[in-house]
Amino acid sequence: MRGKITLLALAFALVFPLLSGAQSLSFKEIDSRVSEYRKWLDKVGSNGSRYWVRLDSSKRPHRLYVGDGFMHASATEKEQFVEIFSRFLAGHPEKNMLIDIYDASTGKEIGEYGFGGFHLFDARP
Repeated sequence: MRGKITLLALAFALVFPLLSGAQSLSFKEIDSRVSEYRKWLDKVGSNGSRYWVRLDSSKRPHRLYVGDGFMHASATEKEQFVEIFSRFLAGHPEKNMLIDIYDASTGKEIGEYGFGGFHLFDARP
């Protein structure tokens, strides 16, 4: 009987994430954070640090073309940048969008951000 109750509680938590605190942010807070992401991404965009040059939203996952600023950033900075970009695309600070990462100068895919997290491909042949 105890096992059934535990299983029922687990199923309830998985099926009804709204009741388990996933919607803790108000619409105003969500909009505010996404606006902050937009401002920051504008600063590190093609007219700023050149972390990113352009975004191709016609495909899924989105194709993010990164520039020199991204290539010279530390691994931590790269991951944080892509995570913020993903949350910006999702329109919510607690959700993520899948992204394929491309080198803007070569047009080659160099990484991805998805269910497995952030991953850059090995550049060596």
